[in-house]
Amino acid sequence: MATEYLADPKPPSPEHADWAASVEAAALEMADMFASRLGDLRRGLCVLAGTGRPEEAVFRKHVACADALRAEAAELASATRRLQDNHLWSLAARDDLVDPEVAELITTIHEAMESELRDGNVPTPEELAEATRFEGFVAVLVVQKTTALKEKLTRGAAAFAGTPGEEALVQALDKHAAAAEAELAAARAFVTAMRRYRALFAEANNPAASPVHKRPAPETEEDPAGPRQRRRTSHSGSQD
Repeated sequence: MATEYLADPKPPSPEHADWAASVEAAALEMADMFASRLGDLRRGLCVLAGTGRPEEAVFRKHVACADALRAEAAELASATRRLQDNHLWSLAARDDLVDPEVAELITTIHEAMESELRDGNVPTPEELAEATRFEGFVAVLVVQKTTALKEKLTRGAAAFAGTPGEEALVQALDKHAAAAEAELAAARAFVTAMRRYRALFAEANNPAASPVHKRPAPETEEDPAGPRQRRRTSHSGSQD
């Protein structure tokens, strides 16, 4: 099956690459097991060699069988490794592997949220719900997916580091890994701010807690109709 994927001109999908990694690990374990068994059988055959006893023929048969199984497992491990290498090359060649606009979006929202927190502006329930939905997007589609991608890129770069002729691959993988880390850093900063954002809302809506003092925006201080409480979020702008 692995050789069929290798013959396919299309680059392997992430699912196929993950499958290949698990198969390679199992195949390497099997190859080691059969190699150990082969050594034991060969030592037994050395004892019986030339005796003409029936056990000698039995040992020769088992030696040949163990050697064939070891070779088959090693071939499977090699094929699945090449499949994973093809996947790494396909990742390295992509320009859109890590979209920088995602990190920019998260950073923009995070900075706007930090501004609201500094001003002590309490979010409305609707604003908090909107921020929570975005937090779910960041947690699932960014943190989980990008963390797995970064680990794969880092492992791939480490595996080929120092290999003659693979400098371009290592450089491309390192570049993508750095972009993934930038996206994760933006996500971590947003998640930290989100905890404070949620805590501010909880404190403001807890009757037993001390009242949250809100600093009015400069334009409300000059409003002849008197100061008005303003609630803003990073997503929806100002609301009276």
